Amino acid sequence: MSKNRVAFGIYDHQSDASDAVERLRAAGFRQTDISVLLSRNEGNKDLALDKGTKAPEGAAAGTGSGLLVGGALGWLAGIGTLAIPGLGPFLAAGPIVALLSGAGVGAAVGGLTGALIGAGIPEYEVKRYEGRIRGGHVLVSVHCDDAEWASSAKEVLRETGAEDISSTSEAAADFDSSDRPKPRRATQATEQRESDFKRDFDTFHATNGANYGEFAPCYEFGYRMAEKPEYRDRSFYDVEPELKHAYMAGHPNSDWDKISSAVLYGWERAGGKVGGFAMI
Repeated sequence: MSKNRVAFGIYDHQSDASDAVERLRAAGFRQTDISVLLSRNEGNKDLALDKGTKAPEGAAAGTGSGLLVGGALGWLAGIGTLAIPGLGPFLAAGPIVALLSGAGVGAAVGGLTGALIGAGIPEYEVKRYEGRIRGGHVLVSVHCDDAEWASSAKEVLRETGAEDISSTSEAAADFDSSDRPKPRRATQATEQRESDFKRDFDTFHATNGANYGEFAPCYEFGYRMAEKPEYRDRSFYDVEPELKHAYMAGHPNSDWDKISSAVLYGWERAGGKVGGFAMI
């Protein structure tokens, strides 16, 4: 049997996962390539519940109240809510919906564990992923036709702040990939941005024995935050408390005083204001 691949990663916030879906769409991935899964609990402030509506058309059978999911997540195929016995309600979209609703591996192996295995996550990784999803993190997995598409997907996941990024082989998907265009690779601007990040790291942080892998998400975080509409007309120092709160919520062991300069550099690199001026 021919092999495809699946790339996957975990996000701390739904807004970041939504950014990833938008980037994947722009890179040429289809709705049916992308799965998203997160626990739908009443304390999740990223979700807007509308208890008076039905789940969106195409969602798994047995869904409960609907969800108002805006932005890129609303573009995904089969998005809706469903209950997993003993675990509670989840928001799911894409191929993983069929697994969770009992149409595939999920029912045979058992709930969330089976669905994650069926989605292509290696069994030895599943427990760690399952725990993070239950804890409020967001899983994004991407079905890829070949290694080149998988490389493109992993690049998008990395650039949008995903953690625990990996990829593995899976059984061939149920579509013909022979006429698919090649993925849109990173633009020259994207490559230049990463080169700038590495140069800044080498200049100001590498001499202290730091690892670039620790700082790369900080640069990307600053860059992505500066691009958000709500921050475009505000200076870094005005919004720094908000940025710190958002970053530390997902990275509680980080030292903000240590990494904030990397966030600032990413912010500047995106043209964000510093003081009263926008950097270009």
